[in-house]
Parts: sequence; structure tokens; C-alpha cells
Amino acid sequence: MLLAALALLASGCSSGKKRPAAVTTTSTATTQVTRPLTLRLTTTARGSERGFNAKKAAQKASPSLRRFLDHYLTVAFLQPSQAQSGWRDLLAMFDGPVRPTVGKQLDSLSLGRAAAQVTAVHPGPARASAVVLFDGGRAAAATVWLSFNGTADSKQGSGPVRLRSVLQLLGVKGGWRIAAYQSRTGV
Repeated sequence: MLLAALALLASGCSSGKKRPAAVTTTSTATTQVTRPLTLRLTTTARGSERGFNAKKAAQKASPSLRRFLDHYLTVAFLQPSQAQSGWRDLLAMFDGPVRPTVGKQLDSLSLGRAAAQVTAVHPGPARASAVVLFDGGRAAAATVWLSFNGTADSKQGSGPVRLRSVLQLLGVKGGWRIAAYQSRTGV
């Protein structure tokens, strides 16, 4: 679907809404200023330990989950130049056994092949809801429902970009890895 959206961009079509461009001009260059990615994250936790405090565990897991999801959205959508490296930074976020599949399904997880035509992506609303499973006092796994909307710019115009995913994460030393996913992108 993202390819269809970028095909519309290539043909000069846009959403019909004119959006003022924020531009900063200096004597040597023009730079487009975009708003930062803002992710609204709701986290709950579950654990089987006696006396497990779900609220405290969710608060403990939220910062690392937020960093991981921010990084994912940044690499997959806000940095079209990642395509030039073969999406190396994106692939590193996945658990080893699923990486070969991910390489074949980049269009459902990121800008994918369309990244070559994209000059910038302006992030819109990003929301995530996570259930984190604790084992022995540490975050062992999580299920995350992730939603992202943005606007992609190309030389031919602008159009919407979106992601809807369910990610199964494994807690690993230093953070998270995606072990399984169901994802789609598009208009």
C-alpha cells in the first residue's frame, strides 16, 4: 500500500490539503524543520511472582520500551536514507531467526522500497499499547500494538504514511528484540 501511496506522490497527487512548510533560510541553505516524533505509550504488566506489583513493573518497563519503539519508528520511517545501508539498523532490531523473513517483508515494516523516492517524513500521531510479561523480576517479553501516521514528501508531492503493527518482543540484555510481528503499512 505504501508503494501505491508513493506512486500517487510520483504522479503529483496529494491529499488536497495545503500544509504550510516550515522553512528556515540561511545564507547558504534552506532546511525543512519538522516536528519531533511523539509516542503515546500505555504499558501494563503481568507476572506470576507472589506479591507482584503490576503498576510498579509497568513503570519500570516503560522507559526501555519507549526508547525501543521511538528508535524503531525513527529508523523505519523518519530516516529514508536507511534504505541505502540495506536497512541494517532496522534488521538489527529483530531476533536472529526472523531476520531472513524481515528482509523480504520490509514494505510492511518500514518505508521499504519506496524510501528511494522519499525526501522527508513528518511524523504525526504515534501510539502504542504494551503488555509486558515479567519473570523473576525482569521484563522477559512484551506484546505491543503500535500505530503511526505521518506525511511523506517526495519531489513530486506529499502523501500519507501509516503503520499498524503487533510486535512480539523478547527482553534481552540491554533492551528488546522483535521475535514475531504482524504488520502493514500504507495509505
